Amino acid sequence: MFKYYTRTLGICFLFLCSSSWANELKSIKDVENSLSPVNIFKGDKLWNLQDRMKHYGVPGVGIAVIKDYKISWFKTYGLADRETGETASNQTLFQAGSVSKPAAAFAALRLVEAGKLSLDADINTVLKSWQLPENQFTTKNKVTLRQLLSHTGGLTVHGFRGYSVGEKVPNVIQVLNGAKPANSSPVRVNKEPGGDFRYSGGGYTIAQLMMSDVSGKPFEKVMDDLLIRPSQMTQSTYQQPLPPTLLKYAASGVLPHGDAVTGKRHTYPEMAAAGLWTTAGDLASFAIEIQKALNGDSKLMSKSMAQTMTTEVDSGYALGWGINNRGASGYFSHGGWDEGFCTQLTGHLKDGYGVAIMINSNHPEFLDEVVNAVGLTYGWDGYQAKVKQSIAKDVTNKYVGQYGYDSTRSISITSQAGKLWMSYPGTSPQELNYTGEGIFLRRESTSPIQFTESKKAIQLNFVRSDGKYQSHSQMAVGEQMAGDILDTGSYADALIAYRAVRKADSNEESFSEGFLNRQGLNIMTDNSDYAIKLLTINTDLYSESANTWDSLALAYQQAGNQQKAIEHYRNALKRDPKFPSALKALMELKK
Repeated sequence: MFKYYTRTLGICFLFLCSSSWANELKSIKDVENSLSPVNIFKGDKLWNLQDRMKHYGVPGVGIAVIKDYKISWFKTYGLADRETGETASNQTLFQAGSVSKPAAAFAALRLVEAGKLSLDADINTVLKSWQLPENQFTTKNKVTLRQLLSHTGGLTVHGFRGYSVGEKVPNVIQVLNGAKPANSSPVRVNKEPGGDFRYSGGGYTIAQLMMSDVSGKPFEKVMDDLLIRPSQMTQSTYQQPLPPTLLKYAASGVLPHGDAVTGKRHTYPEMAAAGLWTTAGDLASFAIEIQKALNGDSKLMSKSMAQTMTTEVDSGYALGWGINNRGASGYFSHGGWDEGFCTQLTGHLKDGYGVAIMINSNHPEFLDEVVNAVGLTYGWDGYQAKVKQSIAKDVTNKYVGQYGYDSTRSISITSQAGKLWMSYPGTSPQELNYTGEGIFLRRESTSPIQFTESKKAIQLNFVRSDGKYQSHSQMAVGEQMAGDILDTGSYADALIAYRAVRKADSNEESFSEGFLNRQGLNIMTDNSDYAIKLLTINTDLYSESANTWDSLALAYQQAGNQQKAIEHYRNALKRDPKFPSALKALMELKK
């Protein structure tokens, strides 16, 4: 029976599986007092969990630690619903966001092992209720399930924002066709399949339909049969929306800048991409199943298929998992973001340890801090404090400059007080700490940085887990990209630059409506002026979208400009008179 507790300090229902109660209690306390950025250096200060929850505005968090292929402890802190004050417990359900993807991939691979799906066949030979349209990009190579699961199918639609209470919810075929009431674009191939990694929630939505078609069952039932019940994820479901029997246990989400999600939570018909409701404890059980399979000890998946699932295809991504190295070890992991919710699931590839973390707010950086606290406390490989080394000033000076990052943004490297700093347009600089052998690390990111030189230009390289580089060339002095102009130049010139880039390649993800929207909202806390300018660019580029105007209004509201907020909420309602968050915000602003 699910149980709630009266409001206390916000710490509920401690569940320990360890035989050593005292040791685990000490470990829990150590985790709670060891939060830090992704990389920590000797002498850096550690943080307290409750303090960081307040710092970010995280109402509730569930943490489940894996040790020796078992859940060592599972504990939930804070509030399930900030607005009502309802306390969270280990029975509180959170939205997993994109951590839905590896769970869906696991089920798809079970269907492969059962002979119902093929990893490398043309998906259109399996799809019954819908067909992926052929075009010039699919003439030579067809899209396969392996490509859907590894984001290498050349497919569009990065992610989904879901549907608020009161909005009509499309079926899966309407989502794939971008047909009303879907609020996302059609899922199509716009570059040759089998090439580079490009994240596509749209691809996972196709995989969702494939699994339903070959099974003859609704997707949520497929997931119940292939993963949730057999792995004893007793508090998990892909049902969208949640039925009343489960809705009473669901947490309520909080957006990046502190507003509650309109209607408490969104509905995601794109279940494989974003639709899992679960707990940190159940996600830990899923990770343990992967670890057991890699050891040959799973009844659900063979060792060879588990190895296939966790073998990188491109750019550090396997079949449903990101694969990365820390120290001498490899880890599988995935993060998740639904409106008002974030999740992180991390497991070691060879040993039975890891962690699952779920929160009801959009602050993934907080999740990184908790993962690091667990890694430090339990002595995970690659999570120890690092040592900074000095580097000659004349060496660092030649790295100063701008480096092209994507179609609209550059990376700025500056020098101050003998240290190198890195930033993107509109963001605060992050210190580059030299750790020897040509490697620089930021506190905020696992990606090492290495500079290389050639006759043509200096390269800034993000070092991938396989040792390969994601390279960015130094730009000419005075050269600017659209985002740089927006940061330091005139708005009119920036808009011209954005429009020119869009005209050159209308399918590029880095200036899609959704990408610019997320980028602007994420920068709000750091730089509200730049965020408002970027969100205004989005309304100029995608003027008929209610969502762009709604986000711009929210930014003005967060900045304290109620007049502009009201104006742009009204602009959103001109595009969609029933747009829920705009209606709610206008009612509140008029009180």
